[in-house]
Amino acid sequence: MKKQEQNTFESMLERVDEITRALEDPVTTVEEGIKLFEEGVRLSAACKAKLDEASGKITELKGELDNLKKSDFKAEDR
Repeated sequence: MKKQEQNTFESMLERVDEITRALEDPVTTVEEGIKLFEEGVRLSAACKAKLDEASGKITELKGELDNLKKSDFKAEDR
């Protein structure tokens, strides 16, 4: 997997799914499980950060849209 592909929300979420399956597999050792769990926690935090970023962007864009609607309304009033 390319470096850029590794940083997409979808690729990180896919890796979390892989980790979950590995943790559920009875052949996974405790040591492997701890490493996988640690990776999963880091990926989950990165996914949350990307979702927070997306949410902020959406809020910003909605604000811009509201401002456009208000300015259109005022222009029509004249």
